[in-house]
Amino acid sequence: MFVVVPSGSCPMSRQSSSIERARTALLLLVLINVLIYAYRDNFRPHLNLRRTYRIIDGNVGSMLLSIFYHAEPSHLLMNMLALYKYGSELFINTTSSRWRSMYVIVLSYIICGIGAFVGVELLSQYHNYQWEQKVNNAKYANKCTHWFCTTLNTAFGGKDISSLFTNAWAELTTSIEYADVRFSMFYYQMVYRIGASGVVYGWMGMRLITSWISSFHSRLNALDYFFVLATIAHDLGESALSIDDLRMMHLLEGNGIDHAAHVMGTISGMIWAMVFVFMSEKLPLLHWKWWRRTGSGRRLGSRQDEELRIQEQRQQQRQLTQNSRLLTPSQRQRNERTRL
Repeated sequence: MFVVVPSGSCPMSRQSSSIERARTALLLLVLINVLIYAYRDNFRPHLNLRRTYRIIDGNVGSMLLSIFYHAEPSHLLMNMLALYKYGSELFINTTSSRWRSMYVIVLSYIICGIGAFVGVELLSQYHNYQWEQKVNNAKYANKCTHWFCTTLNTAFGGKDISSLFTNAWAELTTSIEYADVRFSMFYYQMVYRIGASGVVYGWMGMRLITSWISSFHSRLNALDYFFVLATIAHDLGESALSIDDLRMMHLLEGNGIDHAAHVMGTISGMIWAMVFVFMSEKLPLLHWKWWRRTGSGRRLGSRQDEELRIQEQRQQQRQLTQNSRLLTPSQRQRNERTRL
């Protein structure tokens, strides 16, 4: 006797469809990057001197376009390979349908891409603060305490007139001493930032977080840990996280890679992953329609194919049980004799 099982009630079919949707979303993002690269000459007017996303006069439209825009085929190829690799580990090789949502994949792309730019902007503001501190320290160190300066200030009604000359001298000497730093800061704030590298490093940071705290993702193996941590450590060492590091970042010595954007993309991805894991696993009271698909879940570090095999066995067992209930008593007795 054959029993018809509705396809909508089969958890394996739902899981397969969610996996296909996640794969389609990843391929769609890759396709958008390839198409923008193929028609890059048509998009180039939107990335001119005034509209290219920089730190000083960037805008949202240029920012969104810049995380899809690539200038070289090798740049595009490396980013797309890394994007699909970490995207598959995050959004396909997971047992939670929440992570396979197309909205989550696109949102993660935009958050990590914009987060890298926002992080670089905050780092630039920190550099400006460090520069002001150096100038103020130089002014304080060159403050005139001679009796002539005191007499001059007294003659002008107690106003600190002598500091006008000492402050100007301090700013001049500091600017000469840190001339290479000022040049590097100008280049750092005016350089064009294009490509999906910030997104790739953001998803790399998300993969680290999901490996540590998510119950829906497997652990990274030793080789993956070594590659990810070594890559992040390299960019961390090459990025200018302090104003003293900018001394060594000259225009002629640079390799055309914005390591600071990589680091900030990693940080933004880690923060976003922690927020999403907390929302999807620690807050069960959220009941949006697309949010209810919790997935089967599995322990941290288990293999994906093993869990799929167990689910298939359970589904077959349920189907056999349902078939046996529909049999007549005589047919059931014959099946039992056959088993014996």
